[in-house]
Amino acid sequence: MRSALLIAVVLFLAWLIWHLASGDTATVANTGAGGEELRVMATPLRMSSSLECAACHAEVVAEWKASWHAQAYTDPEVQRLSRGFEDKDCLPCHLPRPVLETGLANRPLERDRRHDEGVDCFTCHFAPHTASMVGKGPLTAAAALAPCQPQVSNAISSMGLCAPCHNQHKVHEEWKQTSYAQPGPNAKDCNGCHMPVVQRAGGRPGRSHLFPASHDAVMLRSGVTLEGRVTGPGGIEIAVTNSGTGHNFPTDERHRAVDLEATFTLKDGSRVSRRIDRYRNPYRTEFEIKNLLRTPGSSRDAALSLGASGEVTLHIVREEARGHPPQTIVAYPETTQIPAGETRRYVAALPPSVQAVQLSLYYRLQPYQPDHEATLLHELTLSLH
Repeated sequence: MRSALLIAVVLFLAWLIWHLASGDTATVANTGAGGEELRVMATPLRMSSSLECAACHAEVVAEWKASWHAQAYTDPEVQRLSRGFEDKDCLPCHLPRPVLETGLANRPLERDRRHDEGVDCFTCHFAPHTASMVGKGPLTAAAALAPCQPQVSNAISSMGLCAPCHNQHKVHEEWKQTSYAQPGPNAKDCNGCHMPVVQRAGGRPGRSHLFPASHDAVMLRSGVTLEGRVTGPGGIEIAVTNSGTGHNFPTDERHRAVDLEATFTLKDGSRVSRRIDRYRNPYRTEFEIKNLLRTPGSSRDAALSLGASGEVTLHIVREEARGHPPQTIVAYPETTQIPAGETRRYVAALPPSVQAVQLSLYYRLQPYQPDHEATLLHELTLSLH
């Protein structure tokens, strides 16, 4: 009787050890988005760096290493503007721990290691509560032996995964107010623009991890249009439209700026350059930037001095959005950014001394960036004679 009981105990313990080793525990954790429940792995994840992911995901890691996500902490411009992250408030999003650790509705915590990896693979893919990495799937047969212990989770493709960091500047809230956020044929989310579909080795589709955005000239140019026409003797009309961006233009980062500049060629051959307008969410210390166009349909008048050559008078109109509902939630009242679908129209009366006007739209990574370092988005010349 005792031997039978001992055998039963040994068999039970053997089964229990095998069961735990296989990772098929009964404990589950909800990691968000679709509400799916994921297995809690019995063995801890033994990976500690995003560079280890290259063993299986070489293409993805190569893209990520070339991205500005990977350089979120080491980027010299960011280091300079933050004074070496003297302001610790920026660290949770420039050196984040896994987003799923704190949840899709919360800001991440900052980590104290691997500074050179910035926003890394673990930031988006690691689910600490399950000791596994998560992906969109479907998983292949090789996933069962993969060191990252992958599981499928809708959280990885949820806009909520981007929001904990990017909604610190209300980008997510801006997108939610556009027609892109509504179900239908025009629906478009963060992934559609910033993680386009690419073909991986073997023909399997995947998502690019280059995350094109403010450093990508092609993407920047596709988000805004510059139009101009001569309306008659001494008159021109200019329109700057947020025609393809799913949020405010430029994006609601405090250090971005877009300038509409004009170079006036005078009859004597000389040239005079003036800034017509600046679109940005100003720093608290930029008291000179005031949003005088608080609602769609509002207008204001302004003047630009050309010195002894006269004055340019401007009538500026904030036109209502086309293709998108009007923005009803404004997080920063003084912002001069252009919401999705809106146009800033300038009707200008020029002095007789002006022969031609060259219009230039510059994107600046920070407001003090000179023209030769900024991205020239669009340029056109209007001849009056």
